[in-house]
Amino acid sequence: MSIVRPLFRAVTRLYRRVFRRRLDARTREIAERLRNVPAFAHLSSSALYAMADVTHRRMYRRGESLYYEGDPGLGLYVVESGRVRLVTDRVPEAPHELRTIDTGGMIGGLSLLGDFRRLETAETAAETQVLGFFRPDLKNVMRRNPKAGMEITMALARHLAAQHVELIQRYEEQADARAALRAYTEAAETIGDEVPAEM
Repeated sequence: MSIVRPLFRAVTRLYRRVFRRRLDARTREIAERLRNVPAFAHLSSSALYAMADVTHRRMYRRGESLYYEGDPGLGLYVVESGRVRLVTDRVPEAPHELRTIDTGGMIGGLSLLGDFRRLETAETAAETQVLGFFRPDLKNVMRRNPKAGMEITMALARHLAAQHVELIQRYEEQADARAALRAYTEAAETIGDEVPAEM
């Protein structure tokens, strides 16, 4: 009995070494980029590689749009190089810049978790290379590697929950605590059954 366990471990290690899928340079490079994104920093290597394997890379010229305000949200983007401006056109004659996303920043994570419309327009402020990870990609990862899919989904949920808490705290600072909590509970009641059932 005492020799069976070490022998089993040795055979398992050998099997993993021999049959482990060889990762190409592109997948390894993208996994490292994703590891530097705060939302994905704590993913296991297996989940990072599964995500990187289906992530898309695209180059945009200065002034191109990744998506427009009101578009259906299909996925998230990570800025690999360059800069992306988030603007709103709610007042068409005076577009307002909300913020700028620099290298390593992520936008659009909410759209992986449901069918939500974009709240802003994302346009490049310089020549920009982005990584795109979309809802069909997440579904693909979930089918192939459910554990990795769950890890990615949980990482996004934690990231969005942290944003949610920060939003409530900022609202409390600008208004008062009661108004913030009232707005929060009213929003929760309004959503009700409108939350998409399927990703």
